[in-house]
Amino acid sequence: MYTLIREVNSRNIEVIKIKDHHSNRMIALNSQVSPQKEIEKFIEQLRSNKCYFIIGSGNGTLLQYLIDLKLKSKIYILEPFKEIDFDNELKGELKKNNIYFFHEENLNYLQITGAIRSSTGMEFEILFHPNYDKLSKNILNPIIQKIKMGTTTASINKNTEKFFRFDWLIEPILNLSLSKNGKSLLEIKENFLGKPFILVASGPSLVDNLDFIKKNQDKAYILASGSAVNGLLNNGIIPDFVTIIDASLVNFTAHFENTKYSGPIITTGTANHLILKHHKGELYFTNFELDTITAEVRPDFLKVSTVSSVAIYSLLLTHYLGASEVFLVGQDLALKDGKYYANGVHEHQASKNLGDIVEVEGNIGGKVSTNLNLASMLENFNNAVSVIQEVNNQIKIYNLSKSGAKIKDVPFKDKNDIMLAETIDKSWIPTNVSKKEIDYTLSLEYYKKIIDSKKEVDDISRKIKKINSKAVTFKDLEKLLKLIKKLRQNAMIETHILNMIYSSTKSINNMFEFGFEGNFQTNEERVEMLKKLLDFVEIVQNYLEELIQHNNWPEIFKRR
Repeated sequence: MYTLIREVNSRNIEVIKIKDHHSNRMIALNSQVSPQKEIEKFIEQLRSNKCYFIIGSGNGTLLQYLIDLKLKSKIYILEPFKEIDFDNELKGELKKNNIYFFHEENLNYLQITGAIRSSTGMEFEILFHPNYDKLSKNILNPIIQKIKMGTTTASINKNTEKFFRFDWLIEPILNLSLSKNGKSLLEIKENFLGKPFILVASGPSLVDNLDFIKKNQDKAYILASGSAVNGLLNNGIIPDFVTIIDASLVNFTAHFENTKYSGPIITTGTANHLILKHHKGELYFTNFELDTITAEVRPDFLKVSTVSSVAIYSLLLTHYLGASEVFLVGQDLALKDGKYYANGVHEHQASKNLGDIVEVEGNIGGKVSTNLNLASMLENFNNAVSVIQEVNNQIKIYNLSKSGAKIKDVPFKDKNDIMLAETIDKSWIPTNVSKKEIDYTLSLEYYKKIIDSKKEVDDISRKIKKINSKAVTFKDLEKLLKLIKKLRQNAMIETHILNMIYSSTKSINNMFEFGFEGNFQTNEERVEMLKKLLDFVEIVQNYLEELIQHNNWPEIFKRR
């Protein structure tokens, strides 16, 4: 606890003081003699082409200095005290200069993750506004923890992007035979308007709520997220729909290769093609923001934001489909007796490697244990719920898990207190079973575009390597930039390939925006530009080579 005091002293300086009840200390957050000199000394350490997280803003002197500095960096001001705020006009001026102001209470660590991601290629540093480092840990820890979690999540996301950088392109291409002429989810949207949904995930509490699902099977749509389908089938429950977005082969082998489910699937082009190819039931497609292939051939599909899990994808669908109520079952986002999945759900090896354990707020109070992956997913859930509630005040979302983590603004509801009276007509849900006919003609056309793009990049690389790497003239620089422009005019590369190597592409974009101050007047700057752009071209080159040779392509592609 603290008390914030504003004073104007005898020197006519506004001084903000914090009375810290924990340490019983009084701390001035800005100089009582010369705030200007204090800030002038502080900003001497700032450099261009960096990402700064500055904790605290004091009486605001820093903000105007940062605007006037015109620094070519990204700066995030994280203010612990909600009482210290500034008008929207000043915040707008800050944003124009890549300076962003956040209050700790409104800050979630996904915003930190986003800041780090958008600053790829730039060093980042944490600084304290003068005197803020004197504050006690209980005041500073919430911000420090959010920065730590944001940094960890950014690292996890980067590794995820690296792991799936081929799957997220190959699977949509292999699914073109099904998606190009496939059914849009929007075709059946009217059937869901104003109806309740039971959204089933694979968490440990699923087994505690099987009776609730059985009791209300005729009164709500049962939507199983990915692997949850087996948890239901193994307990005698057939869901109305199953959602799938995961591109990995393990998603097929662990959860769907031997599944007995033959009902309709709601999916995206990124789903592993073996799942869709071997599924005998109906398929309904949506677009997924990161999947540029499916969106190119079927721009009419419902566009769903890229999210980190199939459970969040399912939640967004209930919003788009006009659900009245959503009951989350098995959505624990926490461990129960050290378990990740409910009994009856097919496990894979990764789910057994839990990693570091952390504690978060429980759905019915107290603390529950989770791991970093689930904690990150929890924050993504919080974000998704917030986005939904901003635009949809009709939908009511409840979480039935007694042992799960607390999702922000999603109340716990005891299954015994839920009374769904009206029976839903589900006779329209397709039950037809048929073998999928796969035609790779269009997929092979895209594969040829990849091969042609590789040839073009090889040619660009050869021409760049002819430039003297120790003495780069302005004429060389002009030639270099024309070659890079040519690379980015290749539609396959610009629209689809660079999307899969986001970190490298963003690093180059940031280099152009923030990295050079001397307008390439020195040979040193021109040499550095040559090196970085050649490195970038080689990353594209290597990606295309690995993509062409990837094992996921069926044999018919390898014979091309």
